[in-house]
Amino acid sequence: MNQASKEVNSERHILHAVLQGLVTGLLLGAAFAAGFLFRDVVNRPTPSQTSFDLLREIDGLLASHYLYEMPDETTRIHGAAAGLVASLGNPYTYFQEPQASEVDTTNLAGRFGGIGAEIGRDEQGRFVIQRVYRDNPAYNAGIVEGDIILAVDGVPVDTSATDSNQLLAAIRGEVGTPVTLRLQRGDEVFEVTVVRAEILIPSVFWNLVEADPRIGYIKITSFTERTPEELRQALSELSTQGAQAYVLDLRDNGGGLVDSAVAVVSEFISGGVVLYEQRRGTGERVLNASQGGNALDAPLAVLINGQTASASEIVAGAFQDRGRAILIGQQSFGKGSVQVILTLSDGSSIHVTTAEWYTPNHHRLEGQGLTPDRTVEPVEGRDAQLEAALEYLSERLALVEGEY
Repeated sequence: MNQASKEVNSERHILHAVLQGLVTGLLLGAAFAAGFLFRDVVNRPTPSQTSFDLLREIDGLLASHYLYEMPDETTRIHGAAAGLVASLGNPYTYFQEPQASEVDTTNLAGRFGGIGAEIGRDEQGRFVIQRVYRDNPAYNAGIVEGDIILAVDGVPVDTSATDSNQLLAAIRGEVGTPVTLRLQRGDEVFEVTVVRAEILIPSVFWNLVEADPRIGYIKITSFTERTPEELRQALSELSTQGAQAYVLDLRDNGGGLVDSAVAVVSEFISGGVVLYEQRRGTGERVLNASQGGNALDAPLAVLINGQTASASEIVAGAFQDRGRAILIGQQSFGKGSVQVILTLSDGSSIHVTTAEWYTPNHHRLEGQGLTPDRTVEPVEGRDAQLEAALEYLSERLALVEGEY
């Protein structure tokens, strides 16, 4: 086969992938993004000289012969883009439309301009207010849990949407700007205008264990830019209240930013390897913990389950390999791949798998996950995994204090 034939075949392969997306792109929802996202500054490649005449030809034929109304051009282009990226066959490499991309970015930042309310769906598929944050704009405007959202700034809510990203993007916006919601409460329909404020998404929750106030309980729900700061606050408050040991709950934590994960490990381990990064065509890179954490010597137990994924697996794996903590619960999810988020010209983005992470003992997470030191299955009606962690820490504290 001559070079020209090879180029034609290559072009046809690319066009086939794009056309596949044109037909099926609307069905290709965002893949599971359980969070080990890593944001890079990248150099964009020069535009390809590949001709997309075939794509234009098909688009024209569809416009001429398709029985039903054609989607608008932007929808068709996004569908084609989704198909092209999906042709790689990697569940964590995917195309994201502008609204979803914006929501992802603000969630990872841990702060955004909004009204201070959580949105969900009821049994009829309607978008409803699930939770209102106290002393935030929605609370001050009188919005309550259960209010049904009918429209935002006069635009009716699309209840056929597969997720809430479009709605969230419409409600969120620049701090200090107004947004008008049409709501339904019972039989009453009314409008309320709310001025957006900076909303901080908490990712760390903590308290002293009532049954044993020597133990502090810390739950991390995701790894955002604010997580390290929140963890330091948790450790400071719990230590002041008398905590001598900690339970770190990473159950159902889908991951987040690698820098935040390393910073969390650094609060409990001073220096040394947290993880290894392997990229195509480059050598192995080591990410180390920093010095001077706030809980370097306190006994530590970590809770994991089948939804502990990505960045949270890196944290748990570092503790396990370094002998810093015991893992209690169930086998973790098994996602050790790394995605870079590349923003496109129209605000959409692609998430591209660029590397894999390995634990300090070079244990591969992708497709394998972490095996807990003590397997504890859930028990209906009580938190058996937390109970096992408290029992373990009580024994450790007894040894430290010389109790018998």
